[in-house]
This record gives sequence, C-alpha cells and structure tokens, in this order.
Amino acid sequence: EYYYLEKGEGPVVFFLHGFPDWAGTWEQSIEYLSRSYRCIAPVLRGYYPSFLAADGDYTMKSVADDVLQLADALDIESFDVVGHDWGASMTYCIANLCPERIGRIVAVAIPHPDFLKPNLITLYKARHFLRFRNEKKSLAYTRKNNFAYLDVLYKRWAPNWEEYKETSTQIKTFFSKEGRLAGALGYYWSFHRTLNDNNLQSLYRQHPAMPLLAMFGESDGALVRDPFLKMEKVFDPALFRLAIHPTAGHFLQQEAPDFFLEHVEAFLAEGQ
Repeated sequence: EYYYLEKGEGPVVFFLHGFPDWAGTWEQSIEYLSRSYRCIAPVLRGYYPSFLAADGDYTMKSVADDVLQLADALDIESFDVVGHDWGASMTYCIANLCPERIGRIVAVAIPHPDFLKPNLITLYKARHFLRFRNEKKSLAYTRKNNFAYLDVLYKRWAPNWEEYKETSTQIKTFFSKEGRLAGALGYYWSFHRTLNDNNLQSLYRQHPAMPLLAMFGESDGALVRDPFLKMEKVFDPALFRLAIHPTAGHFLQQEAPDFFLEHVEAFLAEGQ
C-alpha cells in the first residue's frame, strides 16, 4: 500500500522525499506547481503510512521500482521526477531503469553516485552513514532522548534553517510508530549491504540520458559542492543545469522555496 499526495492536472511530476523527511516536504512545491502540472508525492516505502518492506529491502532500485509501479497503477506513461536526498538517489535510478518514460529529472542535495568520491571532507560530512551502519546500535541511538539525534542532523545539515522544528516534530511522530524508524534507517542499511552488488552498483553509476537539473545549498552540512561542479564538467551542457543557493542547506525546497521553485518551474517548462 502506497500513500501519496496529489494535486493538479497536466503533465505529471513525481516528487520523492528523503531522510529524515516525508512527502509533506513538497507541500509548498505542489501547491505552486499544481497550477500547471499533476503533482504526485509518494510517501516512500518504510515511511508512515506506506508499507513496511517485509524483507527489509530499501535499496534504491526497489524504491525506484515502487514509483514505476505506482505510475502504472495510475495509468501514467511518461513523467518528470524531482527528488531530494534519498529521493534524489531514486531519481537517478529511475532515469536509468526506464529512460523512455522520463522527460526531465531534478536532483536536490545529492550528486550523481558516479561523482561521489570518498575523501576526508566528504567522509566527515557524511559521517551519519557510519552512525547508521550498525542496525541495532543505530536504532537505539536515534531513539534516545526523543530522537535528539535527528535535531542534531537538521542543525548540522541546514544550519540557517530556523523553522526546522515543525518538520522535526512531525517526523518524530511518524518514527515513534512501530517499525517506522527501522523502515527509514533501512535505506542506510540496504546501502551498506549492497555495496558489493556489482549489478546494482553498475545500474547506479549509469549517467542519465535526459535533461537534469542538480541543486545544492552552499551551507549543506551533509555534502560538499565539488561533486556537483564535476558533474557540470562531464555532463552534456545542453542537458545539464546546476543551481547553487548561497546560504541554504540540505533542505533547499523548504529553506529557499522561491529560489527552488523558480529554477524547477523554468527547467520543467523547457520540456513542455
């Protein structure tokens, strides 16, 4: 069972959320873009109230397959995709799974996997991946003191976002429900489990064939800018756009909605 937000008519745009977040992260974007598009934001597997994966599979490919099956169930043949955080990773994956169905993609805060090269700075900024590697310890640690670690992440990843508390409170409510924190952390656990899966890694490393807008906030405490600049050098300039906000952090769509929507609206309109 998949829960999703939907509004508008016209060309379809799927919005995919990340961690620690949910489909509501796109409410302002949907309200604005639904004037011209049919906007659909699924609550991804593991997150309340969508289904929990009985086999613990939260790989990017499996979640990408979910989105394709949802599109099929709604009789949607072609669509654009906007993804943030893990949702950006799913967006790259969807683009490789069915390029014939995807018009344009927008990746927020996460560069293409082929450009994520480990170094001291990137490893330090992404140290939550190590924190979440051990399944039992990561569950206990994240639950402590009313999910205090989530607030640490919000403040680290988006130091200039003063209004994060509303999102944090909502996410803590969801993660308090049975199995939901494990569902969300399952994305990290599946990532670590499949690092040596050559078939999956080969799929993830493929470069998308359609136009791509990548977006990044200079104050993002989870990532560095360099991978995005490398993407700009490698991808076809006729297909690639890069938008960098000078003060926003990891949650660009909520921290700088006017900037975000201006760029996304213009980019999607190019494909109409």
